[in-house]
Amino acid sequence: MTAGDRVSRGGAAKWWIAVLLLAATILNYLDRQVLSLTAEKVMAEFGIGQEGFGRIVAAFRYSYAFVQVGGGWLVDAFGARAVFPLAVGLWSTAGCLTAFAPTLGALYACRFLLGVGEAFNWPCALKATERLLEPKDRPLANGIFNSGTAVGAMLAPVVVTVLALHYGWRAPFLVTGALGFLWVAVWLVYTRGRGKQLAGRPLSPGGVLRVMAAILGKRAFWMLAVSSVVVNSVSYVLADWIPLYLKTERGFSFGAGNVLSMLVYAGLDAGNLLVGFYVRTAVARGRSLTAARNSALFISCLLMSSAAMAGITPSRYLALALLTLTAIGVAGFLVLYLTLVQDLDPLHVGTAAGMLGGLGNFSYGLLSPYIGRLADLHQTAWTFTLVGVLPWLAFLAILAGTRRQPS
Repeated sequence: MTAGDRVSRGGAAKWWIAVLLLAATILNYLDRQVLSLTAEKVMAEFGIGQEGFGRIVAAFRYSYAFVQVGGGWLVDAFGARAVFPLAVGLWSTAGCLTAFAPTLGALYACRFLLGVGEAFNWPCALKATERLLEPKDRPLANGIFNSGTAVGAMLAPVVVTVLALHYGWRAPFLVTGALGFLWVAVWLVYTRGRGKQLAGRPLSPGGVLRVMAAILGKRAFWMLAVSSVVVNSVSYVLADWIPLYLKTERGFSFGAGNVLSMLVYAGLDAGNLLVGFYVRTAVARGRSLTAARNSALFISCLLMSSAAMAGITPSRYLALALLTLTAIGVAGFLVLYLTLVQDLDPLHVGTAAGMLGGLGNFSYGLLSPYIGRLADLHQTAWTFTLVGVLPWLAFLAILAGTRRQPS
């Protein structure tokens, strides 16, 4: 599909599909955020500390990682229209089942299943925007759907706090999980006439291995792998640990800690949208696309550096403000990272996104119990120091890669 085909076939409808992708991402994060917002209640019921909570987080990340690595090609092969509703239905089922988990082992299994379904969200969404949009429009479209991470995280504290206080910690899992089935119905109806645009290109198993080997052979893949491991992990720290951190280390109550975490996630939302507008404006004023992206990445890293101060300031409100700035930077960086992933291999976006995403999630899964151990030891400042410093490695890796390309 050429750029002209994308524009003429998509029209205004492509932006409505971007809204559907936004809705899916909202549900994706809404379902996963329920655990972090009810963490202390779950920990109390099953008799575990924060290191144990980190192991539950890891169960989700491991399945998410392995399915992303092997499942991205399914999106390329069968298309987003077919794969996406199956994935949303699966993760919604896992969310509902969590409400009835009787043992810690069952809880692990439900989070593992949730990761299997949710792993397809980004490969499917990236495939859809790559098929429908020109390169100059992709940062904004990716920002729109990726802002669902923040919107879902902002909605979750309200929904979860109200339901948990009135009906117990299990109720939010059931309610948020059930919402996904409505999305599946809307997606199937709305995309019914767009099957050709959102179709896949079947590959044999041997073809899949050849594609994956070719992607691994690209220098740009390993440049982006640094971002996948570092900046995605920073994003996951904010998603998984901030509500618990505000309550256990900054002294906020259950309700206040959950509600104030919305400020951090509002920062994610702002970063997702601002970076897209920044790039479009910079290009319109005559800057090259590469220069616009790199300057936005630099600003994003400056904002993420705020995390180092958040870990050591005695003021809990200043810490909250600094973490909000960090979130703006994280989101801005990740939008541009996703755009660069699309450029890596346009014919196999799902495979490339899955391989990179799987690497990032697996790495974070390994780290999660240690993040919890530091929290148990009241040494979270070390976590936030790394959050503030390591993204610069990702920036330098991308910069080294783009300097070898024409602007």
